[in-house]
Amino acid sequence: MKEVFLGLDMGGTEIKLGLVDREGNLMETEMFPAKSDLSLKDRLTELVSDIDLKIANYNLLGIGIAFPGIVDNHKNKIVSKYVKYNDAHTADLNTWARSQWNVPVTVENDARAALIGEWQYGSGKGSNNILMVTLGTGMGSAVLIEGKLLRGRNFLAGNLGGHMSINFEGDQCNCGNIGCVETAASTWALPKNLKKIENHEDSELSKMSSFGYKDIFELAYKGDIAAENLKNKSLEAWSSGIINLLHAYDPELLIIGGGIMKSKDEIIPFIEKRINERSWLPKDSIRIKTANQTKYAGILGVCYLSKI
Repeated sequence: MKEVFLGLDMGGTEIKLGLVDREGNLMETEMFPAKSDLSLKDRLTELVSDIDLKIANYNLLGIGIAFPGIVDNHKNKIVSKYVKYNDAHTADLNTWARSQWNVPVTVENDARAALIGEWQYGSGKGSNNILMVTLGTGMGSAVLIEGKLLRGRNFLAGNLGGHMSINFEGDQCNCGNIGCVETAASTWALPKNLKKIENHEDSELSKMSSFGYKDIFELAYKGDIAAENLKNKSLEAWSSGIINLLHAYDPELLIIGGGIMKSKDEIIPFIEKRINERSWLPKDSIRIKTANQTKYAGILGVCYLSKI
């Protein structure tokens, strides 16, 4: 039977599952609802039968889990309380994998996993000093220096780009800090920021029960003043955060990912212009690329980490 690693990318709304062979080929994929109102232990128990069906014709070598929180990769343990799966920090993932399939598990933060996926199989091939940011719901980040993931003593290093304060007199973030990038530029902050805009009631956004960046960019293109305001505020906040990260880590390549990159023709030139105007980097010294493995980078990344 074909030898494979199984990757799980635990998103807030969906769980992506993929089987990856030793060469990094994605053999099979499937998506499941996250059910993140459940405990992580219960959701993983539910997934056992789905995983059994997927691996029935394969020889499973190991499991990789990409999780949106702070992860101790030595103990394969989630160490932060996440807004969903609020018991995740108590889950014994090693025992889960060993007791069900007698294989090792590798756990990594989802942004770091995506960076590894891009480094090995996507836009980062050939580069060993990379900053990756993902834009949209929030702003995630991860850093590779001389071919090694930056993690830090408390597993925070390079991972909290969206929670750098860019305005010490700004709004309180959902993390408890003040003026984080995400208070100005994240899906969760958009409704609050809309209400700060003069005559926002005239915007199409005010008539929507919920909206995201796809709506923002589409309505801004159509001339909606409030949408244009939110778009520009977000672009400025992302640019400020990215410049701070570039100053901190001085990479050769910046990879930008996230579903919002369907608007890359607006986003990349804006950020590139701000970098050239406001950073200490020599002009045009940083290469900027969009993520290539947009859907399965996290799965490819944790499966790569599982085999090394």
